[in-house]
Amino acid sequence: MCQFNFLVTKEKSNISEINKIASEFRLNYTEYKLDIKNPDQIQAFLTTTKDCDCGSVIGKKYSDDSSEPDWNKEQKKLERKRFSKRRIELLLEQKRKEFIENNSSELKAEQKETKKWTEFLNDKRLKNKLSEIGILYHQFSGELHNERIKIENEKTYSVEKINIDFLKNIKENEITWIKI
Repeated sequence: MCQFNFLVTKEKSNISEINKIASEFRLNYTEYKLDIKNPDQIQAFLTTTKDCDCGSVIGKKYSDDSSEPDWNKEQKKLERKRFSKRRIELLLEQKRKEFIENNSSELKAEQKETKKWTEFLNDKRLKNKLSEIGILYHQFSGELHNERIKIENEKTYSVEKINIDFLKNIKENEITWIKI
């Protein structure tokens, strides 16, 4: 499965002008026809500048697998392997260190992406072009053009609400409209 994030609009806009703004924030803004009910009511734009948006901060709460391991359980696994007490201590210490390092780099990436989104959504030029813009993400199980997306819900928020937790809590197949 691959995640793709989309920016969506209800109002027609000058795509090339918004694309210019988006590209300054390392976002793509390529129009894409989603296979959804009533596709004529919104325009959708892919945001990725690479193959997909996997690992994005958007919706991370629902796809995050970086919860801290149960260290007691890890210790018992190692004890079953009949490792010495000292070796178990060293292995657990190494695993904890790796976990902390991985989470640290992941947190930095999340903060960097959040900064990109907040700066883009607060850009004065964007505010002059659109009154609101939506964020939608979907976990594709196959190819992008073969997937039908069912929009389950729509919610509207003020741009002031945008922060790392807000982006992490965006739900899949839900359009989150941002009043800009």
